[in-house]
Amino acid sequence: MKISAIVLDFDGTIIDTEWPHFEAVRGAYRELGAELTLDQWQHRIGRADNKPWIEDLRELAPSGTDVEELADRWRAHKNAATTTQPIRPGIEELMGRAWMAGLPVAVASSSSHSWVAPHLERLGLADLVHAVRTRDDVEHAKPWPDVYLAACDAMAVDPASAVAIEDSHNGCVAAKAAGLSCVAAYHTVTAGQDFSMADVVVPDLTHLEPGTLGLP
Repeated sequence: MKISAIVLDFDGTIIDTEWPHFEAVRGAYRELGAELTLDQWQHRIGRADNKPWIEDLRELAPSGTDVEELADRWRAHKNAATTTQPIRPGIEELMGRAWMAGLPVAVASSSSHSWVAPHLERLGLADLVHAVRTRDDVEHAKPWPDVYLAACDAMAVDPASAVAIEDSHNGCVAAKAAGLSCVAAYHTVTAGQDFSMADVVVPDLTHLEPGTLGLP
């Protein structure tokens, strides 16, 4: 199989932002005497159309609670923890091999451009990426296919000849709906999700043999 491009999800795929995010929201819940389980959190991963978690806090908070201050404090905790996260195993190597092979690489994310782009710069990956498409660029974010279609359009490639790298059920649904082949590289937060729609499922990309689905 010959492919023409690779499209990477960002959150949870390039770096594990999902665990710091879960821990931060769970911390805010606990301050309000509530509990957030991993099972409850999992359905939110990889999509941008969920009710904002700050709305959950407003519903849980006793009268008089400064919910904005609480959310800002735990959001800062999440952001600080995210900056310590390394690139997930195998990602940088795959991007390097793609560059050497002349394969364009794009990022397709349900997060905002203002979240994704600075992290790519910080991680030293921005120069390896041909295009970044986020929820800012489409009408519907994942699990709809729009952001993957936009990423492929930006590279002028047929989605059927591209491979997506994802970490979540919703992301895989989006990639497959757009017509891409899909590798699911799960992690602690998404390990229990349904990846039956993915073409290949691995714990990280170091378990992916070069040549799988035409990848370099």
